[in-house]
Amino acid sequence: MFDWLKKKDWRTSPAHLLLLSKFLGGDSPARYRDAGYWEPALKEKPENVIENFIKEEMIESAGLPELLNYKFKGAELKAMLKEKGLKISGRKEELVQRLVDNCPNEMLEATKDVILYRCTATGKQLAEIYSETEKAKRDSAEREVFNLLDQENFSKAVNVLVQYEASQVFPRGLGIDWKKYDVTSDVESLKMIFKSTPTILKPIEENRLRQLRLASGMMHLWGAKTIRPWLPDGFDTGIRLDGDTACRMFVFYASHLRNIKTYKEAGVRTVEIIGAGDQSTCPECQKINGKKCRIDDVPEIPYAKCTCETGCRCTIVGVFNF
Repeated sequence: MFDWLKKKDWRTSPAHLLLLSKFLGGDSPARYRDAGYWEPALKEKPENVIENFIKEEMIESAGLPELLNYKFKGAELKAMLKEKGLKISGRKEELVQRLVDNCPNEMLEATKDVILYRCTATGKQLAEIYSETEKAKRDSAEREVFNLLDQENFSKAVNVLVQYEASQVFPRGLGIDWKKYDVTSDVESLKMIFKSTPTILKPIEENRLRQLRLASGMMHLWGAKTIRPWLPDGFDTGIRLDGDTACRMFVFYASHLRNIKTYKEAGVRTVEIIGAGDQSTCPECQKINGKKCRIDDVPEIPYAKCTCETGCRCTIVGVFNF
């Protein structure tokens, strides 16, 4: 009779609040119907949660602007505007509003097949508080990790990252159990980033190298594609490679050193150099692509002679003789 009293209020569930936040800009419930990874996080079917959001007036049917924004890409919106002789410049939201203002009936017809919901005012307030809180947690974790890297306290820096990831509804990394994560390899990589310098980066001044090492450590730990948040505005490496590329070279070099160590421990005697092999690959990297050599004679990766615009992308693989 009183089972409902035992049920935890969904407003305290990060998974439920995360799902609610997906409807801030308008979303389709159909996207979650067969998304099996949501059910374990929610501990109930996502479609049931969405139905509950509707009943509690947390989400409502979306308006025409959200329907257009959801269904059409920017290029498609511009094509429709051009066809009607309307201005095609501006952000996507401006393109949408221009179509809504000038031909609402046609746009309603164009989106009649789309079922979309958006947050109500109450739902929006809850979702935004959740999103802002999560962003603050991420920012705090990043600052703490950065400061620990600056102190070269690598083990603690990795553990802060691990604790953050373990607290997420959907932690980063496929198949990684952050609650049982072994920090050893990350600590080793960070030591290599901070203590070793690939030849390709040696012309950089030491004070700039220090900043790049910190940013590279963050790139490695957070899996970031850019290190702009962790370098001063207008940062210049002083060489032809930009900051993002230079940091990738640090990360690749640490990975290369660890690969060499792992292969040697496994008894591998020969490795093959594998290059990217695309049109962006420079002549020097093309020369070593596919080359087999003794593990003690393998050239340094990233390759010091590389002139690729995006930096060296070569790697090594072990050659196993069975």
